[in-house]
Amino acid sequence: MALVPNAIAFRDPRHGVMGTGWQSCSSGGFGCRPQGTVSLTADGGKTWTVVLRTLRPVVSVAWYEGTLTARFDDGENLQSPNGGRTWAPAIGGPPLFSTCPQGMAQQPSSPPYSNWSLCTTQASTGDQGKSVYRSTSHGWKRVAYTPFAPPTGKAYGGIDMYGYAQGIAMASDGFGLIWESRGTLYVTRDGGSHWVGLPKVAQPEVDFGMSAYALPHGIGFVVLASGGTEKRRLIETTDAGRSWRVVHGWR
Repeated sequence: MALVPNAIAFRDPRHGVMGTGWQSCSSGGFGCRPQGTVSLTADGGKTWTVVLRTLRPVVSVAWYEGTLTARFDDGENLQSPNGGRTWAPAIGGPPLFSTCPQGMAQQPSSPPYSNWSLCTTQASTGDQGKSVYRSTSHGWKRVAYTPFAPPTGKAYGGIDMYGYAQGIAMASDGFGLIWESRGTLYVTRDGGSHWVGLPKVAQPEVDFGMSAYALPHGIGFVVLASGGTEKRRLIETTDAGRSWRVVHGWR
C-alpha cells in the first residue's frame, strides 16, 4: 500500500513538510508493515523529497522557528533543527490545557501556536456541535457557534452542524480553514467570525479532510482523501479560498 499524506505544515508558500503512513496498519498481524515518512517540498507541494523513513506512520508535523517536528501514531515525537538532515527524539511540550467548555473536545490546530481554538461536541448520525474561540485581551471569546443535541442558543458564524470537524488552521491575518470528514471545507477571511462552506471543493461524504495549513495573504493548503480511502490530493488556494487547484495527487 502506498504511503499517503496524513499531515502537512508550511513555513512559507514554497517550503513545506509532510508526514505519511498507512494508519490502518497497526502491526504486522494485519498483513502489512507499519511505516511512514517525513518529506520536504521546496516548490509549493508539486514535488516532495523523503528526508526520513520511519517504522511508524507519521500523523502530525510542524515547522516552527527553524525546527521540524514529527509525531508518530503511538505518540512518540522527533525533531530536526537542521532542515531534516538529522533527527532525534523530542520530549513533548507541557500539557495543553483545553480552552473548550466542559463536555466539548478541542480539535487540533495548525500552526500549533494559535490564537484560535475549535471545540466540538460528541458526534452522532453525521452531525456535531462546533464552536470557534479566539484569544483576546479579555480571554477566550466565542466567535462562531453551531449548537447540537439539544440546541442551546442560536447558531452564528456560518458553520453547519453536518460533518465531523477534524481541525482548524489559522493565519496571523485572520485567514483560516476548518476541515471535516463527512462534511466539507470551510474558509474564513475575518478571523473566524464568518465561515463559508465550499462543497464544490470538498464534497460532503466524498472528500474527507486530512490536514490543512493557512498562511497570511490568503494562501492555504489542504489534503483531501477520496471517500476515506488512500487516494488523496493536495490542493492550494492563493486568493483566500475563492479558487483552488490540485498541486499533487496520490493514488
